[in-house]
Amino acid sequence: MGTRHAVSATVLLLAVTGCSSGTGDEADPSAPPSSASPSTTATSRASGAASTSAAYVALGDSFTAGPGIDDQQPDAGFCQRSTRNWPSLVAARAGLELADVSCVGATTTDLAGTAASGVLASNPRLVTISTGGNDGALFSSLITACAGGDDSCSAFVADRAPGILARTTDDIAALLGKVRTAVPDAKILLVGYPRIAPETGGCDVIGIPDASPVLAAETALDDSLAEAAGRADVQYVSLREESRTHDACSGSGAWTNGISAAPGDGITFHPTARGMAGVADVVAQAAGLP
Repeated sequence: MGTRHAVSATVLLLAVTGCSSGTGDEADPSAPPSSASPSTTATSRASGAASTSAAYVALGDSFTAGPGIDDQQPDAGFCQRSTRNWPSLVAARAGLELADVSCVGATTTDLAGTAASGVLASNPRLVTISTGGNDGALFSSLITACAGGDDSCSAFVADRAPGILARTTDDIAALLGKVRTAVPDAKILLVGYPRIAPETGGCDVIGIPDASPVLAAETALDDSLAEAAGRADVQYVSLREESRTHDACSGSGAWTNGISAAPGDGITFHPTARGMAGVADVVAQAAGLP
């Protein structure tokens, strides 16, 4: 593997593990949250974030929160939630009071803690959940493997990812079941991830000439999310089809960044403001909102 490929993979590793330049704080999604971790911060703020009138609660990780997208919510702290993330856009277009407790680095276990902290006490009519990429350090382990070359990348996807995803499926199904029990009358949506890898090949934007193993991992995660939703009898909103022509290699139409990001428009290998707007359209339609 060339130096550029290795550097690109290292940048992505930093991005998916919840690191952000300028803060000096890091979140390891494979480790239990410490008292200072972003996910714990989200849980501790959950009760305050949800007013008694909140009709919409959004639980999610960095792909929901919108790190690096201006402007950031003033009370987001380590969680790096943008005022233009997709939950904010969905809430604004439908006139819903929003309790956004999405957080960079959050795992399904973290979201379960947040959900149990009182954030659902407002008896919301809509709850969206987006999680799975940080479970078992899936994203970061994938990039570490791919930084070692095509063989190690393919081996990770074939040999290690299935075990991680099996546990992830169980954990997400359990979380969805708990949310359903807590708010039986709410519309609950499990929302997937927009594409990063193109359908074929690769491009300079992502720094990977053949992204097929990454595409396979993205697809496998989407399948796991769909299975978890099915087990819990919760609607799954896959973003695979809607983002088919909006992967990171799609130029001005991309919903996700590659190895670089324009100032104020997200972080590497995460959604852009355009991507957040695209996801908001899909979620609003699935929720039956304007």
